[in-house]
Amino acid sequence: MRHPRPRSRRSLARAATAAVLGAAVLAGPTDAMAAPSRWEPAARTWSVPTVLLEDATSSRDRDRLEDALMVRINDARAALGLRKIWNFDVCTDELAEQWGTRIARTGVFAHRDQGEVIRRCRHAWAGETLVRGTALTPDEMVRLWLDSPDHRAILLNPDARRAGVAITEDAQGRVVGVVNLVRHR
Repeated sequence: MRHPRPRSRRSLARAATAAVLGAAVLAGPTDAMAAPSRWEPAARTWSVPTVLLEDATSSRDRDRLEDALMVRINDARAALGLRKIWNFDVCTDELAEQWGTRIARTGVFAHRDQGEVIRRCRHAWAGETLVRGTALTPDEMVRLWLDSPDHRAILLNPDARRAGVAITEDAQGRVVGVVNLVRHR
């Protein structure tokens, strides 16, 4: 299991790849949940590795996986003419990491009160998507979220400007993903 690590606010334009996760309970080996919670067009094309959590052996690998997820979310947003989300928000990212670790530790797959994210990080709006399953890739996570109306509404919300992302693993070997999208005041 991965311990939370704060990530400095960083631009995705400087990252090699980008990442995020989704909403509502789905049947099968994957669970996904959403609670009501964009990245600008990139000047270059990002290459997104097909990386699985079990292949991520370092913190840097996990960051690349989270970045790849954000790239896929931005691809979905751009396809509909929405702004891409360029920056991770430090406070929001720390809360996403803490929440992902909590879900992995306790097994309780539930959303955090988004009012807490708004208050603690001084945002005007926040939304969250969750996913849990085995052998999930960033493409699969985003597909699951976009197939769920509630999750789709969060990922494609035009108010979203920054993100916090966490991908971890629980004791059963399942991937747990948390994506918080926010708009700062």
